[in-house]
Amino acid sequence: MSEILHLWAVAPAAIGTCCLAADRARVRPPEVVASVLMLIAMLDAGLFGLVAPIWWTAVLLGAALSLAIWRSPRRRRSPIPPAMTVHTALGLIAMAALPLAMTTHGTGSGHGHGIGLGPVLLAGAVGYAVLSAVLVRRMSARLDRLQLSAMGSSVLLMAVAVL
Repeated sequence: MSEILHLWAVAPAAIGTCCLAADRARVRPPEVVASVLMLIAMLDAGLFGLVAPIWWTAVLLGAALSLAIWRSPRRRRSPIPPAMTVHTALGLIAMAALPLAMTTHGTGSGHGHGIGLGPVLLAGAVGYAVLSAVLVRRMSARLDRLQLSAMGSSVLLMAVAVL
């Protein structure tokens, strides 16, 4: 069941990537690259398994840091980073944690202490979805709203697949 949910999460991620790439009014190459990277990681984790999830986690976290540095307010005159950049960086972090948790979900070692990682990740995914919903209400561009909705739903589907 989790594999099916994982693959269903790819569809909204692909839609979100297409929305970012199609927005010619505000070209955001770093965000497009980050979105494509997330999509490739999801496809590999769900279909192929060519790269170990720990490496995808490292790559996606590195991409989140790179995006934050690239779009740092100190590099521009704007005091606040754009909402789409913050959303994309947080999406990279969420997508970095979820596939790693999916691989450790069914270890069957029987050594469970405290709450599992699943509920924590689900809470983070719900928080990300709430942030997505808040940003959707604030955005005026249709492509931005669709991209935010797609990424929020993709992260939620991935989190449910972890459980």
